[in-house]
Amino acid sequence: MNAEQNAAPGAYAAATTGEARPPVYQPRRESWWVTAESTWLPIAQVLLAVAFLGLWQLVGSIKDLVFYTSSPLLVAKQLQTWSEQGVLWIGLQVTMTEAMSGFAIGTVAGASLGFILGWVRLCGKLLEPFVLMFYSVPKIALGPLFVIFFGIGLATKVALAALVVFFLVFFTTFQGVRQVDQELIAISRVLGANRWQAMIKIGLPSSTVWILSGVKIALPNSLIGAVVGEFLAATKGIGFLISTASADLNTSGVFAGVIMLVMASGVLSVILRVVENHVLAWQSAGKS
Repeated sequence: MNAEQNAAPGAYAAATTGEARPPVYQPRRESWWVTAESTWLPIAQVLLAVAFLGLWQLVGSIKDLVFYTSSPLLVAKQLQTWSEQGVLWIGLQVTMTEAMSGFAIGTVAGASLGFILGWVRLCGKLLEPFVLMFYSVPKIALGPLFVIFFGIGLATKVALAALVVFFLVFFTTFQGVRQVDQELIAISRVLGANRWQAMIKIGLPSSTVWILSGVKIALPNSLIGAVVGEFLAATKGIGFLISTASADLNTSGVFAGVIMLVMASGVLSVILRVVENHVLAWQSAGKS
């Protein structure tokens, strides 16, 4: 086969047979960088974490700085002490219960109200300024009120976590519903769909990405709400352990509590990513 055949196989076939054929599609090969990314990226992340811990341990070995920075070994020793005392896992269980309860309540309430106000535009225009005013209030300022209303038990932390999550999910859901293609809604109505069917078949799928974006942002913030509540009034929980360690000038204890929260948030984020991939599988199927 000559150079002309190699350059345009579709044109050569058409010239020899007399038939018009579409050009042969040659799939684009991915670069070696993209192909190797799934292999080297996790390794690079592990090496980066090891380098950070090594640098932290090096800085913590300096006598004049150890009080301020602690070190990975001292933090690990503190975690071991808490575990032997039985307060670590009980505290983690309490904080996770508060955060996940608030997360569930805030997500359902925020997504529901955001969807309704985004879909019923008149109600959205009427109530949006009031929601914005409540959102501007610092959540920690409401903590003492929640303590008065609900006491120092579980309900106060759940309420704070739910309040934080509510606004984050509400605004993303509200904006997502407002972005739904109105021409598509009008076409569905012409084809005989009622408002309820258009909302379920078009509005909800179109805004799912926005809702999940709000949920991803709200998930770690639910831990923040629970921990802030534990700072205000608590006898158990990771926030209580951090507050106690801070009062005792125990830097290692503060870092240990923070690391436990980071690890818990990481695990929750991985679980949420799996759920997101499952929920949005229809998008990948539509693009393939």
